[in-house]
Amino acid sequence: MFKVLLVDDDFTARTNVKTMIDWEQNGFVLCGEATNGQTAIQLIQDELPDIVITDMSMPLLDGVELIEYIAATYPDMKTVALSGYDDFDYVKNSLKNGAVDYLLKHRLDSTSLLEVLKSASEQINRKHRLMEQLVRSREILQHDLIRQLVLGNIRDKTGIKAKIKELELPVEDGSLSLAVVAIDDFRLIKERFTETEVRGLIASLADLTEEILQDMGHAVMSFVDDGKFIILFSFGNIRSELYIYNHVGTTVNRIRASIKRYLNITACFSLGRSFYKISDMDRFYKEANEKLNEKMIAGRDRIFREPANLKSTVDFFNLDLKDEKQIMLAVKARDMTRVSQELTVIFDRIAELGVSYKSIQMICVELIGVANRIARESSLDIQEIYSNKDIPYEEMKKHETIIDVKEWICGVYERLIQLLPGADINPNYTEPTRKAVAYIWQNYARAISLNQAAEHIGVNSSYLSRIFKEDCGTGFAEYLNNIRVKQAQYLMERTDTKLKEIVSQVGFNNYTYFFKVFKMVVGITPLEYKEKCQRNA
Repeated sequence: MFKVLLVDDDFTARTNVKTMIDWEQNGFVLCGEATNGQTAIQLIQDELPDIVITDMSMPLLDGVELIEYIAATYPDMKTVALSGYDDFDYVKNSLKNGAVDYLLKHRLDSTSLLEVLKSASEQINRKHRLMEQLVRSREILQHDLIRQLVLGNIRDKTGIKAKIKELELPVEDGSLSLAVVAIDDFRLIKERFTETEVRGLIASLADLTEEILQDMGHAVMSFVDDGKFIILFSFGNIRSELYIYNHVGTTVNRIRASIKRYLNITACFSLGRSFYKISDMDRFYKEANEKLNEKMIAGRDRIFREPANLKSTVDFFNLDLKDEKQIMLAVKARDMTRVSQELTVIFDRIAELGVSYKSIQMICVELIGVANRIARESSLDIQEIYSNKDIPYEEMKKHETIIDVKEWICGVYERLIQLLPGADINPNYTEPTRKAVAYIWQNYARAISLNQAAEHIGVNSSYLSRIFKEDCGTGFAEYLNNIRVKQAQYLMERTDTKLKEIVSQVGFNNYTYFFKVFKMVVGITPLEYKEKCQRNA
């Protein structure tokens, strides 16, 4: 609704204008009436109307003087001159002084009144749109300047102060501080939502942040990269580190709580050290940005502050050959429990030592390499062990915390183990037999039976026993023992594991029975086989 003030000393004329149209139906509302220019000025100050319709000839302060006052004091306010037969000189002066149009009282009707009002309102709308565009353009330029500064893309920094003043940025050289904000799981957000939805999320986050920054004082935000933005705080001549620390901390905590509450997302915040020149922002941004790497160990929804944690960070850490060997043995033994245990030991060590982000990436590369090597040796399609068919090294970067990385790596090895039995299963076997063989390979290290396998597959145990022997040429128990012996041979050939430990690892719960079965399958005792392996080593 556009607010309209009516000024005329003639009661009849005012009443005529008031009753001529349905104001609200046409988008207008009468906010007041005045009988002369002086009274009108007081109402203008109180009501701030959008449009003033004023008579020209009035006592105390006439229409020309009122229009001059409005033009000088409220340049965005529109005025319409209302004149009689002999007011033409007044009309000319009113138009010179900024009135958008004039109405002759003796010709005034609803059509002409609405035309003038709509013309005035359209001018107001055009001005508003233009101002919004100018403000938006200035905001874009403000954000771009901050972004270019933090990224170090401005080499000639001599004109920065002038540029900041020109763009009316609420920051200046003096006590400065910054915070780097990274939305948690932003890559996953982009995968799950449309581009429009992501833009809407970013816009909402910007609105929330800027509203809080306006409350807290001189500060400006700018988006830097995917899901990452910077907040620059300006404290002028304030030198108290405690004041700056508390002010930045309070602001960041408000933003953190608001985006969690209203947008249902979390973010990590890295608070940089204080500095004094805006031109040095790139150096302090780099420090704070690197500190966000602590998120890998610390997890999501965290605030990282300077100075750095006293806990030392291990810059170089790689996969131990013993760890690699144990993982390979566990995978080839189809023992996911052992694989998970080995990976847990590795990642617990990483967390305990505070290993650097780059070293964590290198360890993941090594673990992926081990999985790929086993897959190649088993003639498997490497791509099959990665769930979304993405390049594994790119997939790794999507995971932001060590817990996520560990879960992803475990998933890779679990799929690898699930695929390994395929190399040992004859495709000509019936479906129940193929499933039973897969079940044996995946569970041979546990105490399993024909009945358990049949229940797992969903068939009768007698039927499975018969069809299994027809396909494989041996019974279920004999086939299971053969697999266990093969795995025992594998461990004896490639490890220094004690024989008693091997017996339990491959699923035998009786040492004597293992010796009996082993000799029956291999032709020599386990001890003789172990000695043979040592001689051939």
